[in-house]
Amino acid sequence: MKVLIVEDDLEIQDLVNYFLKKEGFKTEKTDNGLKALRLLKKDKFDFIILDLMLPQLSGNHVAKIVKEMPEEYGNPFIIILTAKTQIEDVLEGFSLGADDYLKKPFNPRELIVQIKKISQQNKIQTSNLYQFHSLILDDLKHLVSINDTEIELSKKEYDLLFLLLRNKGLVINRDKILDEIWGTSYYSGDRSVDVYISKLRENLPEIAGYIKTIKGG
Repeated sequence: MKVLIVEDDLEIQDLVNYFLKKEGFKTEKTDNGLKALRLLKKDKFDFIILDLMLPQLSGNHVAKIVKEMPEEYGNPFIIILTAKTQIEDVLEGFSLGADDYLKKPFNPRELIVQIKKISQQNKIQTSNLYQFHSLILDDLKHLVSINDTEIELSKKEYDLLFLLLRNKGLVINRDKILDEIWGTSYYSGDRSVDVYISKLRENLPEIAGYIKTIKGG
């Protein structure tokens, strides 16, 4: 499991790095928001330990960009680590996509526990299951659920969602989607993809914001 530490207090950065490495995690570290985005573009991380008060680009902006552009930065879990303890700051962090929040000063062992807890909660036990945040697709039973509530989808909607989950974080062009889902039964200029993407967003509002359309794709 790989963790990116984004913290401009070098003493805290080294402390977190030490405890993570001691637990067997692979780590990268930076003290700068823009550098963090460059590292995320270059490599895949499972977690970001993210301070809010950062030079050049704040932690809130980093979290927002990462969560809005998974095709560029992947889908790491974000744990905010900050001295900003007002409830408004906490709520803002969660609204931007943070998965957890630790207030400074903190015990590094608590951070380790939180990482393991999030990992366990999102662990997939079988290759037939695909998960994205609160959504789970069981391809063995052909079931889709969000927060344990089953979602009814048409076959085409299901197939399209399955394709997107299998290629999470990647850009899939329209022709590939048409080939995979519609096979030879489509024609040049077919807008079926747009229609079914809209249907998925409508039926899955919890993750609708993560289904991105790129012009020219």
